Amino acid sequence: MRTALRSFALFAVVAALIASTGSSPAPALQKKTEEVGTIEVYKAKDGWRFRIKNTEGKSVAIGTVGYEKKEEALKEVEFLKATFAKGKVVEVKEEKK
Repeated sequence: MRTALRSFALFAVVAALIASTGSSPAPALQKKTEEVGTIEVYKAKDGWRFRIKNTEGKSVAIGTVGYEKKEEALKEVEFLKATFAKGKVVEVKEEKK
């Protein structure tokens, strides 16, 4: 459950970043398949982690927790890939105080 919530939080952050650019994601989808970023899974001090890098090699998103097993991190990456492939971007509007 905590993992799903953390994944949702990461998804929300990435969605907010996309929304904050003010541009449509459509031009990015028209790029050649060679021009997509990468997802790296690596061993850190607190366990296995992942990060998403753009085509320039800069990190644009990172996992929020370290996983005990590499397979757990890979499972989380697969969940995120499925979410990004089918998920809908929703803009969260700030509530007025």
